[in-house]
Amino acid sequence: MHRALFALPVLIALTACTSGGDKDGGPNVETAMTEGPLTTQRGSIVSAQNGRALVPIELTGDEVSFMVTAKSDTYLSLEAILDENGEQVVNWKDWLSNKSTQSLTSAFYIYGYDSIVNWPVRDVDRALNAGTWTAQFTATDENYRYVNDVLVDFVVQTKTDDNLDEGVVKVRLVWAEGLDNRNDLQQAVEGALSRWSEVWAAAGLSIEVTEVSSDLDPELTVDSVAPFPNDEVDYGGADDDVTVVIGETINGTRGLFGQSGGIPGTLVSTANAAVYISWLTNAGRDGEFQEYEVLLLGETMAHEVGHYLGLFHPVEASYDYYDALEDTVECTSWSKCESELGENLMFPYPLCSLTDCEPQGGLTGDQSAVMNLYTGAL
Repeated sequence: MHRALFALPVLIALTACTSGGDKDGGPNVETAMTEGPLTTQRGSIVSAQNGRALVPIELTGDEVSFMVTAKSDTYLSLEAILDENGEQVVNWKDWLSNKSTQSLTSAFYIYGYDSIVNWPVRDVDRALNAGTWTAQFTATDENYRYVNDVLVDFVVQTKTDDNLDEGVVKVRLVWAEGLDNRNDLQQAVEGALSRWSEVWAAAGLSIEVTEVSSDLDPELTVDSVAPFPNDEVDYGGADDDVTVVIGETINGTRGLFGQSGGIPGTLVSTANAAVYISWLTNAGRDGEFQEYEVLLLGETMAHEVGHYLGLFHPVEASYDYYDALEDTVECTSWSKCESELGENLMFPYPLCSLTDCEPQGGLTGDQSAVMNLYTGAL
C-alpha cells in the first residue's frame, strides 16, 4: 500500500492578502512582518503575457531559504526562479522533460489553484545573494492554455538561520471530531509522536506539538489532486506551523496511511495546507494498536510531514523514478529497492507482515539537508 503525496485544507494567515495588483503586471506588496528568524510578506500581481506572474523576493543576503506560496482561481505552476541578476537558477523544463527521471519540487506540476516552492531545495542549490529574486509562475486554464489578467495573491516567507544542522518544526495536531476523547487513541498518538521525534532527531530536527480539537468529520475527504479550490479551514494556527489532521480514514479507504498537502507544503492558508493521517489504517486489520503499529503510526507521521518539508520518495513503486538527491541510490527492482532503501523513512510503502513491520526511520545527509532548508524549520 502506498503512502500518497497530496492533501487539502487548513492553516491560517495573520493578515489578508492585498487585493488588486498593477494592471501592467507589477506587484502590490505589503510591508513585511518579522517574527524571529521568519519574515512574511504578502502581495498580489496580475498575470501578464503568456500567463506569467512574476513574484519579487527581496533578500538581504542573510537569508538561508525562502518560500513562495501563490494562489489564484485558476491553475498555477512554477516555471522558473531567477536570481538577483535575472539568471535562472532552476527551470521546470530541466525536471519535467522526457529524459528526466527525478523529482525536485511539486511546484512544477499543474495540479491545483495554488503553487508552493521552497528554495533552495537541496544543499547543493544554496547561495542566496542579496537583491531582488523572482519566482516566475504561470496561470493556465483547465485546458492548460495561458491565462492573462488573472489576479494572483502571493506570500513570500524568508528564513535566517545560523545553524542549519538543527531546528524546530511547530506542529498543530488537529483531532477530527471526538477522536481526542478516546484514551486508547490518545495513548497510541503519544507513542507515535515519540517515535516521530526519535526519527527526526537524526536530522537535527525536533517537533513542538500543540493539540487542537475540531468538528472535522473523522471520515476525511481529501483531494489527491485538487483541480478546484477547496474551502480553507481555520484551526487557529499561525504562519510558522504545520497542521497535521488525524482522522479515521482518508477518502473512505483503509488503503491510505496518510497524505501530504504538497512537496513542499506551505505555512499559510491554502486549499492544500495540511497533512492528513488515518489512524485506522495504521492500526491494522483489527483497528487495535499493537506496539509495532504505534511505531508505524509515528513513522507515517514523520514520513508524510517529511513530504511536506520537501522530501520525495527515494524511489517510486515503479522503480524507474527517483528523488533528486545524490546519496539515495537509484535501484531498479523491488528486491534491490527493498534491500537498499527499505529502511529509509521516505520509502514509498511500509514493509509489514501480519504481525510486525520493519523499522523505517533512516535519513540520509542530503535528506536531512532538505528538511533543514525548509523555511518553516526554525
